[in-house]
Amino acid sequence: MPKMLPTKFSKVTPNEQLASFENFTHFAHQLGASQLQAADATISDDGQRVEFFFSHTDFSNARFGYRAKAPGEDIHEKLWLAEELATGSLHRIMRDTTPAADASGITWLRLDEHLLRTHS
Repeated sequence: MPKMLPTKFSKVTPNEQLASFENFTHFAHQLGASQLQAADATISDDGQRVEFFFSHTDFSNARFGYRAKAPGEDIHEKLWLAEELATGSLHRIMRDTTPAADASGITWLRLDEHLLRTHS
């Protein structure tokens, strides 16, 4: 019987995740989210995840925030978020739930599986 080699896991660090979200807008534009404009991507206060801030030309008075999942937790997160933004999920959220912004004026979003929702 052949000897089994241990499985190798690649560990994503917050800095790698940050680099991914710094280039997110270009990726999202390729999928059709042309009205999305990145404002900033930063490591959260707890140092464990990335917070991505963006605006959308159809909602000029709103600023959106997205708290990424823990590094390595969801390998499809960037793709699913870009797809959701490109296929009108933000418009659905703003039309159907009219989420309230926090004290800083940021409307927080999250992925629930691969569907975009307001962060509650």
